[in-house]
Amino acid sequence: MVFLALQAGDVSGALLFFGFALLLGLVAFALIRQWRTGCAADAEGDVARPCAPARFVPHRFLMAALILTAAAILAAVVLPLVLR
Repeated sequence: MVFLALQAGDVSGALLFFGFALLLGLVAFALIRQWRTGCAADAEGDVARPCAPARFVPHRFLMAALILTAAAILAAVVLPLVLR
């Protein structure tokens, strides 16, 4: 699709399709990598490594980033309509 979009002269469409391809490629790479290493539950008779203790990670930074992103998207949609 990237090649076809470039042939048609649509650079923004080619970038969009390239971004989707990278996103799907990363997911496929992660799945294949996990498939090669296997799962600890699949081991027969082997003793699994002990899990690391769980630790608390404050989520306020992630929530602040999500709120800031949502506000930026909302402003990008609403401001042009208001300033029209």
